[in-house]
Amino acid sequence: MIEYFHRILINNIKLAFIISTFILAGCSSSININDYIDKNSPFDLTINSRDTVTGFTKSIKTKITVNSDKYSMLINWLDNNKNGWQTTPASYAVNVLVTQNSFRLLCNKGGKGVVIGFADKQYSKSTKQGELDFLFGK
Repeated sequence: MIEYFHRILINNIKLAFIISTFILAGCSSSININDYIDKNSPFDLTINSRDTVTGFTKSIKTKITVNSDKYSMLINWLDNNKNGWQTTPASYAVNVLVTQNSFRLLCNKGGKGVVIGFADKQYSKSTKQGELDFLFGK
């Protein structure tokens, strides 16, 4: 029963993300990530998953260190995705949260979208399915 409600919740979150993306499609913004992050500092990475026994969410927290492959891939992705962002006021339940100071990136494993936020604003963007799944790797 819990799994049924979990699937409904995830589907509704995906639908809300898609709808908000279409509504705000005319308000595209460009973001220079270098204005918001320190490329000499690590990121905090939180991966959320559902415990199949209890049904509760469990979180694993790690660091993405500066000289790691994952760090380089993330910086490269951010540098190559400066355009096409839409403002979004919504809150999102996600599998992945990457933070550094006031910067945050939110996405889901196998997802087709990403959200980035700062202290005073938040943006969403459609992506290829699973484009950010490298964040789940070792």
